[in-house]
Amino acid sequence: MTSEELEKFRNLLEEDKKGLESKIKRLTKADFGDDVDSLEEESDETEEMATNEALTNAFAERLGSVNEALLKIEKGTYGVCENCGNKISSDILEINPESKLCKDCKAKNG
Repeated sequence: MTSEELEKFRNLLEEDKKGLESKIKRLTKADFGDDVDSLEEESDETEEMATNEALTNAFAERLGSVNEALLKIEKGTYGVCENCGNKISSDILEINPESKLCKDCKAKNG
């Protein structure tokens, strides 16, 4: 992988990281208050809280993958399949810059 490609992927990952951190921050600061007027309103807030928690967890998991990819760039191991050790093609990394597997291993693992 050329240094230009590596820098492009680093920038994409940094941009993803900022966006994910912003989303997590916004979701965890959601204020539902305690001025519930009805059981229906309380139920709606409970459902929204559960949705926010699920989204926060999904974003946090993806943020972990992005941070791992950035660390791999620093270590010089970015773009190497964690399963077989082959190069991960640029077309896979364009779609998913934090990808851990090459196209063949992704196909095998479903």
